[in-house]
Amino acid sequence: MSKIISLAHDPILSLSKAALATNLVLWLFWLPVILRLHTIPMLLKRLARSEKYIRKTPLELTDVIGIVTRICHLRPFHSRFFPKLCLRQSLAMYRTLSQMGHPVEIHFGVMKDSKNFHGHSWVTMQGEPVADTARNEIFKVVYSYPMPLENGRVTQNKPAFNEA
Repeated sequence: MSKIISLAHDPILSLSKAALATNLVLWLFWLPVILRLHTIPMLLKRLARSEKYIRKTPLELTDVIGIVTRICHLRPFHSRFFPKLCLRQSLAMYRTLSQMGHPVEIHFGVMKDSKNFHGHSWVTMQGEPVADTARNEIFKVVYSYPMPLENGRVTQNKPAFNEA
């Protein structure tokens, strides 16, 4: 009953949440195809919008993060056809937040245990992880986008991906 009352109080907010969720679902269904057509660096350049394309929204940052997280956890996206949760969620989070004008960075890291390498990706805003539950400090960052700045200059981290 309280959800119905909240819908009546602010239909614009509810419509914005529904539009964001629909946009994310559609984009996530295309994600496997997009990843086959583009390298990660090319995709990230396309996802990072310039100032003139920033979307204004009445949604709070916490609402946006919650919607992205919930959509990425939906059962249809758990099949082998789709990327693993951390990549799926970090790409969706980076896309959504950067399109809204938030200063976000996406990171890709690796960790080696006694037998295997493990990969992980996550998004940060002002150095703090956004909706990431893994202990990302145990991963060695091999690629970040945009490249982190040190003293106003781009650091010379060489990307682990080919930017062809």
